[in-house]
Amino acid sequence: MKYSDEIIQRIKDSTDIISVVGEYVPLKKAGNSYKGLCPFHSEKSPSFTVSPSRNGFHCFGCGKGGNVITFIMEMEKMPFPEALRLLAEKANIALPKQEENNRDLVAEKVRERLQAINEFAGKFFYERLISMEGQVARDYFKGRGFTKEDAVKYQIGFAPAGWDALKIAGQKAGFSSSELLSAGLIVHNDEKNSDYDKFRNRLIFPVKDNYDRIIAFGGRTLSDEAGPKYLNSPETLLFKKSECLYLLDMAREAIRQKGYVLVVEGYFDALALHHFGLENSVATLGTALTSQHGRLLKRYTTEVVFSYDADMAGQAAVLRGFEPLIQAGLNIRVLVMPDVKDPDEYLQKHSKEDFEAMVEKAPGFFRWWAQSLKKKFQGSPVEERMRALQGFVPMILQIPDEVLVQAACSAIESELSLDNRDLLTIVNTERKKGVRRTTTDRIETSGLKAEGSPGAKPEFGASDLQMEADFLALLTEQNGEFVPWAVNELSPEVFFIENFRQLFEELSAGDIKPEQLNQVPELEPSFIRIENQSEKKHREAMLSDLAAALKKRYVKRQLTDLKNRQVEAEKAGDVQQALLLVQQMMDLKRLHSQEVESK
Repeated sequence: MKYSDEIIQRIKDSTDIISVVGEYVPLKKAGNSYKGLCPFHSEKSPSFTVSPSRNGFHCFGCGKGGNVITFIMEMEKMPFPEALRLLAEKANIALPKQEENNRDLVAEKVRERLQAINEFAGKFFYERLISMEGQVARDYFKGRGFTKEDAVKYQIGFAPAGWDALKIAGQKAGFSSSELLSAGLIVHNDEKNSDYDKFRNRLIFPVKDNYDRIIAFGGRTLSDEAGPKYLNSPETLLFKKSECLYLLDMAREAIRQKGYVLVVEGYFDALALHHFGLENSVATLGTALTSQHGRLLKRYTTEVVFSYDADMAGQAAVLRGFEPLIQAGLNIRVLVMPDVKDPDEYLQKHSKEDFEAMVEKAPGFFRWWAQSLKKKFQGSPVEERMRALQGFVPMILQIPDEVLVQAACSAIESELSLDNRDLLTIVNTERKKGVRRTTTDRIETSGLKAEGSPGAKPEFGASDLQMEADFLALLTEQNGEFVPWAVNELSPEVFFIENFRQLFEELSAGDIKPEQLNQVPELEPSFIRIENQSEKKHREAMLSDLAAALKKRYVKRQLTDLKNRQVEAEKAGDVQQALLLVQQMMDLKRLHSQEVESK
């Protein structure tokens, strides 16, 4: 199909050629351009140049050159239409298709409206910040060590305390309630059958995509009233938490220049680092790091330095982030800050130079993890320390590079005073068996779970059968005292395995007693696993986490159904029905999110 010159130019203009080429070639800034080793011929000195201003590339060695589209055609061996479609997807632009022309036009129209709403809301929040009513927000921002220039640079805003200020302003600007709902900026109250602003009396942080477009918002409360301290936009057609990082749009250049990215947990941590000139910093958006995050960061660097909170929750977050990052081919280091909770607090007390010196000394992931266990095993018999080594094996098996595997084994053995290379032998033995357990499995099965952190999310098994079986098996604990809670917490529909759903229904109705579950053959592996792998004091937390996982899985299935119906509505050209289904998805996510936040 022939595409218009206008759509082709729009895709070129919306694409960051440095980001695209950087996925294939490590680039370094050289004046106004970037240089690297040519991917089209073998060379030892870089002669491959990429120009952001011209949105093109040229190799002075082999003569290859062109624009971002021809680069993808060469690298992926794609014809022009396929390369254009790939770049259109990256830029969130819907290309018209011969057989789905109407559907794509509808989807593009919906996205354009959502984008317009977000830009309007960003301007609304900023204008409220600099108004008379924004004084409390400006004072709070200043009290956290930031300036007026910071507020302008990062487009900080203020959501008024009233219930419908943004809703009224949005409607006056021509946006309907259904559109504002789809953008996640207002919330519907079923009991009162009315809508109200999602963000109220909060300092607002706009979240942008790689093309400087606002796609979501975060808000920090300015009152002591009940409710979450931080609130994020729900996921929309434009915003996926698992694919976004706060301030990445402003950090990309610094990440390339520094050679590493600092990953923190909160808006203020990222802002503090940028304020002090450490602009190679990004923050997660209330979610664990994902494989999408790993691939995203790999475009700009090969090294990630975690700078999470120093508490147990921060350590657990680092552990959860290991697998998606290591599988993306990223080297991981962990920054340990003495006597402070987070980077924001550290920079209020120390200099930028002090912080950078700490980053330079930050240990690699495995040395950091071994150091955190060192005190626990100090003075322990060699046999006990050898057993501890087993806990590292599943993580090490995720490392694709043999040199890094050997370095990891050496660091762990050194920290645990076991310098005889037994760990590498164990790893090689397990590799031959094809064992590749997940990091989460490792946290539970290694026996290395930190005391006092029952909130670490266990997964006794990845399959539906194991998750449901483990939950039912745990209900026999403490003479069945958890059963009333479970019946109140879950409906039978969350069980996908028919036999297990029937067992839960009978348990709910009182037709069977909890101890009768001990006689169910399908639950026997779960009883053995729970007995061998977990301490009794943590089992209540495990039950709660499994309940949350079952509900999340059920919600995901409902969302998939709604999404399929939305696609059908878009194919039929029914914009209103498509928006209605988007709203239903948002409502479902909101209800699930509120339920999670209330825990």
